Amino acid sequence: MPLESMIEEFLMERGALAVGIATLETLAGGPPSADITYRMEGARSAVSFALPLDRDKIRAFLAKEDRLGHEEDNIRTNLRSKELSWELAEMLKKEGFQAKGTAANLKYRRDSEDWQLELHPDISHRYIAVRSGVGSYGWSGNVGLEGHGTAVILGTAVTDADLEPTEPIPRGKGFCDNCKLCYKSCALGMFDNKRETSVTLGGVTFSHAARRNLLLCDFTCGGFNGLARSGKWSTWSPGRFAVPDPEDHDNLLKEFFRAVDSYHRRPPIPGGFMHTALEGYRQYLTCGNCQLICWGNREDTRENVRILHGSGCIIQDADGELRALPPEEAEAAFNAMEPERRALYC
Repeated sequence: MPLESMIEEFLMERGALAVGIATLETLAGGPPSADITYRMEGARSAVSFALPLDRDKIRAFLAKEDRLGHEEDNIRTNLRSKELSWELAEMLKKEGFQAKGTAANLKYRRDSEDWQLELHPDISHRYIAVRSGVGSYGWSGNVGLEGHGTAVILGTAVTDADLEPTEPIPRGKGFCDNCKLCYKSCALGMFDNKRETSVTLGGVTFSHAARRNLLLCDFTCGGFNGLARSGKWSTWSPGRFAVPDPEDHDNLLKEFFRAVDSYHRRPPIPGGFMHTALEGYRQYLTCGNCQLICWGNREDTRENVRILHGSGCIIQDADGELRALPPEEAEAAFNAMEPERRALYC
């Protein structure tokens, strides 16, 4: 059996939705995170795969019914991605090749002074997935699969084996129909709803929505802020910061650091995990909506957005409990807080 077929069979038997292969040649010319030799000197090929997230837990998360269920599933799936990549690496070693697994998340390059803000991964699972045809970009910039959308976790293993690369999904043939409902799920509008950006890998160009300012994602997905620009719904974060214009980067950065300080003084909530980028920073999954709402067909995705927009706004009580209230009630409860406690969230 060809090695490529062995790899695919190995991963599919262990729950992968799709498997693909990229090489030094097919990733050539890409950004630094497309360089697989950063992860392993002498790497020639990268194997990409995708694992599903639990849809029932996603729906309960979007509805503000259960935060921990999705958080635990998300962490578990990320850990399974890491474990599976290392299991594949061990299999390749038995075949006589050098190989290494990778972390699915929270592994960053530290060769920049601002690495804690930039959060560039050691290697990009997304670049490898789109170039190898495991998935394609959605408008949000998340990678998704036909029939599954972007509610997946990617994984990668690198090896010095000269593997035959697989073809990317042709433009216009992927899961995304440009409904842009993902844009409506982002509380602060981190990505644009009209402009595109692109990346070229091995002579093939891939496009998705342009980013307005990545700090907006840090603000929201980091859990520091949660209230949507409309004021009608929120993520699971109780933060209510008046976020500055994303074009004013210096002011936005200043407000971000103020939000980080306030975040550390809020009451803790159950769950969470220690983040590798900031010392002492315990992150709780409060967002990820642009990835979670897309299930690969417009009907399900539209329903997910409806659930999210009708889920209310989060308020944190003095004992740390998070409560979802209708927007007007949440605003009244927030305004009734003592000024010292209210200052933790705005």
